[in-house]
Amino acid sequence: MAAADESRPEPRVVSDFHTNSDVDQDKEAQHHTLGSGPNQASPGSHKHDGTDSIALLDGVEITGSRDGNTALASVIAALGVLGLKDSSTP
Repeated sequence: MAAADESRPEPRVVSDFHTNSDVDQDKEAQHHTLGSGPNQASPGSHKHDGTDSIALLDGVEITGSRDGNTALASVIAALGVLGLKDSSTP
């Protein structure tokens, strides 16, 4: 039988620490559950459609006429918020 590693805490001590853990307390918490809350981690299967995470374009409004390019300019500006590099010309 191998000797116990005295530099590591006993399992009971580790369990006690986890019982009093700072789960989802704030963004600096050591542990996070999966979900759509501000202090939770997103699961890999989230869709960005508002059902299981924040909607990707939540709060973004497209304006302008669909008949001309004013609506297109609004779409380009909205995508810019998401990181699109706009190299189009006026």
